[in-house]
Amino acid sequence: MNLLQVLSVVLLVVILILAVWRHVNIGLLGFSATAVLVMASAAIAKISATEMVLSSKEVLMHHFPGEIVTLLIGVSVLFSHLEKSGGLSWFTNKIYAKMGHYTHAVPWIGYFIGFAISTAGAFSTASITLLVPVIAALGRKHPRLFFICEMAAIIGANTGALSPINPTGQVILDAAKKAQVEYNPWLVWLLGTVISILFVIALQIVFHEKRVVDADNTDKPVKGFLLLKPIKQETCDTHQLQPFYAICSTIGVLIFLLLVVFAKANVGLTALTLAVVLMLFFPKNSKDFVKKIPWNAVVVISGLLVLINTMIQINTMDAVEHGLLSLTSSKIALLFMLAYLTTFLSNVESSTLGVISMMIPMVFTIFGESPQISLIVMACAAPAMLSVVNPIHIAGTLVVSVTDEKQQETMFKRLLIIAFSTVPIFPGLAMIVPVLMM
Repeated sequence: MNLLQVLSVVLLVVILILAVWRHVNIGLLGFSATAVLVMASAAIAKISATEMVLSSKEVLMHHFPGEIVTLLIGVSVLFSHLEKSGGLSWFTNKIYAKMGHYTHAVPWIGYFIGFAISTAGAFSTASITLLVPVIAALGRKHPRLFFICEMAAIIGANTGALSPINPTGQVILDAAKKAQVEYNPWLVWLLGTVISILFVIALQIVFHEKRVVDADNTDKPVKGFLLLKPIKQETCDTHQLQPFYAICSTIGVLIFLLLVVFAKANVGLTALTLAVVLMLFFPKNSKDFVKKIPWNAVVVISGLLVLINTMIQINTMDAVEHGLLSLTSSKIALLFMLAYLTTFLSNVESSTLGVISMMIPMVFTIFGESPQISLIVMACAAPAMLSVVNPIHIAGTLVVSVTDEKQQETMFKRLLIIAFSTVPIFPGLAMIVPVLMM
């Protein structure tokens, strides 16, 4: 590796450490690291005439992920209409009411609603933000369903993000295009779904109601898992159902899906156009929609991808590939390292999207020519999506926030244990099929 490439790797490691240690947005750190890299390239070029000089104008022009940012903004605003119309809450409540007390089936309602919304393109954090308070309200009526329903909903919503019309799926597609690699994104999504379903089933078995004890109803020491309950007061901002607005919002989402899936329309621009049309028809309901845009995620993905794409431009990824190959010639060992590292980083860094954007380009660089590339991408990305239960993530934090105040510390510890339990188990599970086919 040349000096500029070494510096880029050092900067990447430094921003990751700072993001975890000092809780600074990793996207902002990514922009800063890129600025350092651009300035350093000019200084290094004076020492060595063979080094590349980076232009800040060209870096931003060619590496800023405008399409993905447009997607994040457009889809977030479009689904905000469905939320503000009260249609989503109404639909969710009706389904839960129909299911009654079917303990084993009820958690899957939240799973598939969150999964469907994210698969349709909504940023997974938005899906989770919508569902967590709704499920907490259900938990007030049926406390024994609260914990497992919250787990199922956030896992389903985050797994749906592997859809190629979701921002996370688009990041993976964008990395594949830059590496000139073709893979089946829907196969990654499908197999990721299988992994997450197994995870939810495992949680249902471990936290079966026979193993859960309500400390309020017994004076004996708790033997088993403590029954965690939601907060008693209502904290969510509910929206009253506006039938006509809800119908129009639903039609807008359906048109969006039809255009994207069948007409291959641009995801971000299509969503943004339909969202603006709804704003024109319902101006009184369209105030403060800018606040619904996940600006934190926009900054994360923009800063990281600018840095990662700059590293690709200076051939850092190729150099890292050669370095890994020098350690071992075994593709299985390399897959092992990448899969486990991606899952581990997702558990220590609060942005799964950020970790995916860092690691997946390396996967395509090393395994791009493999006929099992779709399975390899799944093995690296799918287990990482399960880290959403970690309380350092927004989803985990939201679940803790809707838990009874006296039990929030217990919920925090339980989520942390579950999250880190996924690290040794699920990457290995996801690797079984691609390893057997190698």
